[in-house]
Amino acid sequence: MRRILRSHWVLEPLILCAVLFVLISGAYAADLDPYQEPVFQSPAPHSLWAGPYLGFETGISQTATDVKSGGRSKDLSRVDAAFGLFGGYNWEVSRFVLGVEAGATYLGGREKGRHPTLGTVETGAKWSVNAKARAGLPINNFMPYLSLGIAATEHSLKANGTERNSVSIGPVFGGGLEVAVTDEWHLRADYSVTGIIDDTARYGGASVKRTSANHRLMIGVSRSF
Repeated sequence: MRRILRSHWVLEPLILCAVLFVLISGAYAADLDPYQEPVFQSPAPHSLWAGPYLGFETGISQTATDVKSGGRSKDLSRVDAAFGLFGGYNWEVSRFVLGVEAGATYLGGREKGRHPTLGTVETGAKWSVNAKARAGLPINNFMPYLSLGIAATEHSLKANGTERNSVSIGPVFGGGLEVAVTDEWHLRADYSVTGIIDDTARYGGASVKRTSANHRLMIGVSRSF
């Protein structure tokens, strides 16, 4: 054993390997990142208003038409049940909610009446589709809003044995109040006015001018995604 310990050719390589091992281990340990406590971040709060949504609405619709002919005028108004679908997308901008929305609504049937010069006439609007912009001001889980856009609405008039059906483009504006019942489910009350038609045409030889608009109050439920 003493002979081995006196042998430099055995001790020198062992010592060199030990020194190299210590140096390499120290360098490796220095390269390791110091231990850090894990940080758990809570998820960002979910917005009550931003994002896409889809809903259903039902309520009351009134289509009013003013029929003029031969210097005489007759107002025909029909109140009916209405229902429809709507969907859109909202963005939160500072304290406001800005959005776009599209919808389709069944407005009701036709109203029959007697015009002073035309005799019996029938008029009404059955359906309307719209695209509009919305602007709201959230207050906790309540949001009053205003809306403005355009609508394509069907309208018909039958007089003097002639019937004309048309689809016209007109403005639609209104407002309402939306309530976030949960993060996903919202309720709203929405009132809107739609300009339907304002034209003049001949019905069985008589010149007839019709001007029509629709008012409706709808209660809707929607789900955001």
